[in-house]
Amino acid sequence: MELHKALTLVAACYTDPEIERLYEAGDKLSSHQTKHDIDHACQVRDLAAKISSEVSNRHPNLLDAWTKDVVIPLAAYLHDIGRAIDVDEHAAAGAKWTKQYLSRLRLPHDTEPLPVPVINRIARIVACHRSQIVLNTPFNDPAWAIVVLADKCVGDEERVRPVRAAILSLLTMIRASWVPLRKGGIHDRANFAIKKSDLVFGKSDIGLALTVDRRVCEPALIYNLYNDRFQACVKAAAYLGYTFSLVFNGERFTNAGGKSWEPA
Repeated sequence: MELHKALTLVAACYTDPEIERLYEAGDKLSSHQTKHDIDHACQVRDLAAKISSEVSNRHPNLLDAWTKDVVIPLAAYLHDIGRAIDVDEHAAAGAKWTKQYLSRLRLPHDTEPLPVPVINRIARIVACHRSQIVLNTPFNDPAWAIVVLADKCVGDEERVRPVRAAILSLLTMIRASWVPLRKGGIHDRANFAIKKSDLVFGKSDIGLALTVDRRVCEPALIYNLYNDRFQACVKAAAYLGYTFSLVFNGERFTNAGGKSWEPA
């Protein structure tokens, strides 16, 4: 298949009602968690594109056109699709669905599918995007590392569901944000505290810059709660030739040897 055909298929995925329905269903099944809806998929896809561009500027030969314009966008966009099938095992379920879906994907009046190696590569990234898999498996694909970074670095108050956000807003106003919430509440608190999130590239460092409302929680709650996620970012960034740091309200934190995060 020529690349221009593949790009048309990629664009078709972004408007496919089947994918939208599955993300809606998966988000409902994940209602005790922060949002994992189609907006989350788009945010991960768009951040992956930003990372791809930055990495390509530093390593011009690392990502070919198929990797940059087909593999990474589709893997990022479809990474959580399996939540509609099995929330707990959504990576494996999503990989299986992705492989089947991409294998039958065609342009109108055309019988040519995406190349099998491309489909398999996308499915593998979907299967391996979760933090525990990343931490226990050596990286062997820059596309995988980029999707992991994008997925783990997306998250702020917009991911908190409206009712929980309203409760947390009220608790913050009365200085009672410490009050325990129902299942998943600590994740809501951590995300609600993050008012702005940006991935910033230095010469040799990737910094996740977070603006945090410390009335909601301290940075320690965030980096301890999401330590596996951030350790996955450390590993992915290292594979791409960068160090990874967290920046809370302008203060940089680094991690030494998988232990605690400390001010740099």
